[in-house]
Amino acid sequence: MLPAPVTFHSSALNRRLTFYIFLPPGYDQSDKRYPVIYLLHGRYDSEISWPYRGHAYSTAERMMRSGDLTESILVMPSDGGYSTGTYYLDWHDGSGRFGQYFVDDLIPYIDSQYRTLPRREARVIGGLSMGGFGSLLLALRNPHLFGAAGSMSGALGMFPESANLHLAPDWKPEELVRIVGPLDDDYARHHNLAFLASKVLREGPHPEIYFDCGTEDFLYKSNLWFKEQLESLNYPFTYQEFNGSHTWEYWSEHLEDVLKFMNSYLSRTSSLHLE
Repeated sequence: MLPAPVTFHSSALNRRLTFYIFLPPGYDQSDKRYPVIYLLHGRYDSEISWPYRGHAYSTAERMMRSGDLTESILVMPSDGGYSTGTYYLDWHDGSGRFGQYFVDDLIPYIDSQYRTLPRREARVIGGLSMGGFGSLLLALRNPHLFGAAGSMSGALGMFPESANLHLAPDWKPEELVRIVGPLDDDYARHHNLAFLASKVLREGPHPEIYFDCGTEDFLYKSNLWFKEQLESLNYPFTYQEFNGSHTWEYWSEHLEDVLKFMNSYLSRTSSLHLE
């Protein structure tokens, strides 16, 4: 049985939202502080999806007990709420401040209510599909908050030079315009992952990036496009592809891969975790 979700108030969205949280074995018996891993759900899903359909709790506990994942807190939040997907960003018309909710409300709440290590070297983020886009977007727009980001089957090619590669069966380009405005305007450009990657390379610090995709996924070509963009920028990254498509079978099987990447990062920065 899963623990009950936690409810908190978001000032950015002016309403109450819920998240699921996994506390590492022994959390209640110690005063230790822990790194935090955020896991974002995809479009049409919710905060319960990773715990229930993705088996995130059992995977994390098994990996921590075996030593394959450093003891960490996992947070699985809502995207802020619309069933059609918020993409974890502030909408250009002001109708939804979903990026602000994450950065200004959720992260401070987690750091104030749980024994976290509240610094970028101990904070990582990952997600699937829309949440894969959201994890890279939030990390690249807030490199002072996240040291690493991972995407599984991410919706990564949604801007003018790659929009034709976003081949979700129900995808309509006008949906993106509704969220970020005209795709050739500055607002949209500052939510383009390739643009943001080039920006953080110039200005630093740059989050470490991992992404994977199934070769039968309708988003496979957009992931290859993003891989080419990072290669052209000489942005360091880890990319893997596997057999599989856009399914929970794929994500639950390969959650371990993205967590291993995060463990590699957190293990290398472990000397910075000390209070």
